Amino acid sequence: MNTASITTLASALLTCSAFAQAEHKIEQTFDISGQQKLTINVPVGSLELSTRKENQVTVSIELKAKKDGWFSDDAKLEEVTLEHQQSSDKLSLSIAEDDVQQTWFVSLPEAMAIDLELGVGDIEVNKFANAAAIDVGVGAVRISSALADYQSITLDSGVGDTKISGMKNDPKHSRKMVSSTSKYRGDGQYRINVEVGVGDIKVTH
Repeated sequence: MNTASITTLASALLTCSAFAQAEHKIEQTFDISGQQKLTINVPVGSLELSTRKENQVTVSIELKAKKDGWFSDDAKLEEVTLEHQQSSDKLSLSIAEDDVQQTWFVSLPEAMAIDLELGVGDIEVNKFANAAAIDVGVGAVRISSALADYQSITLDSGVGDTKISGMKNDPKHSRKMVSSTSKYRGDGQYRINVEVGVGDIKVTH
């Protein structure tokens, strides 16, 4: 094998190695008891949540390196871990690494409230029937509610649109320049509060 062929083979192996490090998956399950709240903090990425009848939170997180799929040797994806703290009233989850794109798929109990914070990205919540507090810097939030009534729903977008539909009572909507606010008042048990700096918010039943 000539020198050129060896160089090409070595380059290909290094490329494969780099791409092998450029993706990583974390999966974990937590048992839930009592009225615990789920809090998640993500710098950059997306969150997709759905509810289940079991008293467990299952988390599947796909990590991808930024910079077109390359990841530096001094920050390997396989070394990134899910940080978690669990107490009698809260389960907190986060990955503090800013240099990776995080895609979260979370299944949580129907009776579990959520507190989500996302720097840049989208949040989607399906079949939701509890209290929610969500804060996003740049991105979209979509909540599909299993309930037709809440004590209150407040949606605020600094630059974007907000919408509440399908609820028992009619919501109120106001717009000022590029900002939008939607509010709902009812006789339900729970509250939903969502704030987005730039992006759209939608809550539907």
